[in-house]
Amino acid sequence: MTEGPLRGTTLELASSPILLGRAQEATLVLDDDYASGRHARLFPQGSRWFIEDLGSTNGTFLGGSQLTRALPVEPGVPIRIGKTVLELRP
Repeated sequence: MTEGPLRGTTLELASSPILLGRAQEATLVLDDDYASGRHARLFPQGSRWFIEDLGSTNGTFLGGSQLTRALPVEPGVPIRIGKTVLELRP
């Protein structure tokens, strides 16, 4: 996490999807008033990771563009959910 309440938090990527949001069942619980309960999902496909918005109220942004479908995430490209920004890093 590079910005927001969880700045400095890291999460090791495994082979299972990561649910991002305010809901307690989320893999990464966001303390962000602008995040939905089940906001977005990061998931592996082959050797790449993808991000998809799960119908959130305020949207999910990848590199400054709002997601309209699942897109691949390149290392270092910021993902913004409300005031929270995260990046995948090698």
